[in-house]
Amino acid sequence: MTVAVIRAEGPQDVRRAVELLGGMGRFVSPGEKVLVKPNICAAKASETGAVTDPELVAEVCRLAAAQGAEVAVGESPIHPFRSSRVFPRAGYGDFRERYGFPLLDLDAAERVEIRIPGGVAVKEEVVAKPVLECDALINMPVMKTHLQTVVSLGLKNLKGVVPTRDKLIIHLRGLDQGIVDLNTVIRSRLIVVDGLVGMEGALGPTNGRPVRLGVIVAGDNVVEVDAACARIMGADPREIAHIRLAAERGLGRLQGFEVLGDGIEAVRREFELPARPDLNRMMISGFLLRMYDLLRRPLDRITGRAPSFRFGEVRLDAGKCDGCRICVKACPVEAVSMRGELPEIDAATCIACFCCAEACPQGALSRA
Repeated sequence: MTVAVIRAEGPQDVRRAVELLGGMGRFVSPGEKVLVKPNICAAKASETGAVTDPELVAEVCRLAAAQGAEVAVGESPIHPFRSSRVFPRAGYGDFRERYGFPLLDLDAAERVEIRIPGGVAVKEEVVAKPVLECDALINMPVMKTHLQTVVSLGLKNLKGVVPTRDKLIIHLRGLDQGIVDLNTVIRSRLIVVDGLVGMEGALGPTNGRPVRLGVIVAGDNVVEVDAACARIMGADPREIAHIRLAAERGLGRLQGFEVLGDGIEAVRREFELPARPDLNRMMISGFLLRMYDLLRRPLDRITGRAPSFRFGEVRLDAGKCDGCRICVKACPVEAVSMRGELPEIDAATCIACFCCAEACPQGALSRA
């Protein structure tokens, strides 16, 4: 298993990265149905580092089509964003017309409930049918930070195969283990990471600062690609919970794999990573959320109020908030409501999953 790391001046350089791996013919066969899964999480341009560059996606589609494959692109944005609004603002509104490849709205596709054998946090999940019908999935994340999981790369990008509100199930049951659970049944045949413009800071994956890195990373194993990208970003993959857990469950290695091209050290840049990753892992731990629920219910009955301890708190920057109410729809436990023009968070109900902060278009919500 190998990872290619190259300096890139533009999307066309992805061809060199794929050639280092043996060419697209190694991954795609004539007649296969190929689904390319970018990260189009929000209505942001690729220059912000939030979404995968559409030109890069088109280049990968061309490479797959040249092998005789039937190629489509598919994505489901962050809940509650609508694809009809997100795709055009992210540069994908006319993708078929510009590049000749269909763009599938996975939120509008037929849904199939699947079982996850050996699932630790998630035993079953709803997945868009085109994902299950494809012969090969090409995973195309962005190199960026994430306020809940520290980084968002190939493993995390697969959460977008789950449509609409069903994504929130993973947050409720344990995000890090849930990401790994999903990757045990939805496998990436090729991973191409967009590091042309990435994102850093505590407000990733949607509201962080763009990083013009000029890098493309590609490989045949999602754990190894993520481990290489974490090191490029200045992080230790052993300290990124979902990457480490994926390795522990046999999905790939954190080290010892071959790196081709320019190499990790040649392109390494210290990203500003979200602070307190250990606290992030604790807050999103399915075990602690269950303990929180078990303690809270009897104390509610005895005292008439929830316990005062907190795993973390959401901070509101009122100056940035425009009252759009997206945070209300994004909350999986209905802890957010509007008080006048500003959101109010019920501390007794909040589980500190930060879905509201991830979805906020203005970056008005963050971890306190």
